[in-house]
Amino acid sequence: MPGSCIPKGMLDLYTWQTPNGTKPAILLAELEVPYELHLVDLTRGEQKGLDFLELNPNGKIPVLVDRDEHVGCAVVFESGAILQYLAEKFGRFLPHELGAKRAAVLSWLYWQATGPAPVFGLVKRFARATPRDDAAFGHFVAEAKRLVGVFDARLEDREFVCDEYSIADIAAYPWFEALAKELPEALEGTQNVHHWLKRMGHRPGVKLGMRLEQVKRAA
Repeated sequence: MPGSCIPKGMLDLYTWQTPNGTKPAILLAELEVPYELHLVDLTRGEQKGLDFLELNPNGKIPVLVDRDEHVGCAVVFESGAILQYLAEKFGRFLPHELGAKRAAVLSWLYWQATGPAPVFGLVKRFARATPRDDAAFGHFVAEAKRLVGVFDARLEDREFVCDEYSIADIAAYPWFEALAKELPEALEGTQNVHHWLKRMGHRPGVKLGMRLEQVKRAA
């Protein structure tokens, strides 16, 4: 199996250059945690290979393998689950104590997983389809604009999605950044979203993660 589960105190990230695939890389860069990067070439169908299916039977990236000697071997798939796992493991970007602050971060984390992620992805798919199903495209564009409006209202008088920068921001950014490129008119009139995108894009960890570039540590 790729990334043998013999405990070695190492994290392995199996991923590719997609919005979902960059989320864990952003968080790892923000945490400045060393890890081994394994690119799973979706253009060649490597996510459907038998070795990869041993890690994620659903055949989707990203996958995190934690071979920490203290936890044994943990295999985590689904980007939201990976973000939550890492935030809890390293104690950052997710409030530890039960209560309103933690609930808000988790709520917005899974909001993007069930709203923007699938909807923005379908906008891209139908926009590029030949021939295009205009009815389906119009439906998902309208829903994308509604979700952008929800997010814009949430960001009113806020720098980040919740009280502090969190995994909710990290989860949402790659999809909003992708929509801004694919269908910029969907973000028209949403100044709060535009300002948030700019703040996010200036963060060094976000830049590294979006390029799937690991933190360079001094020897």
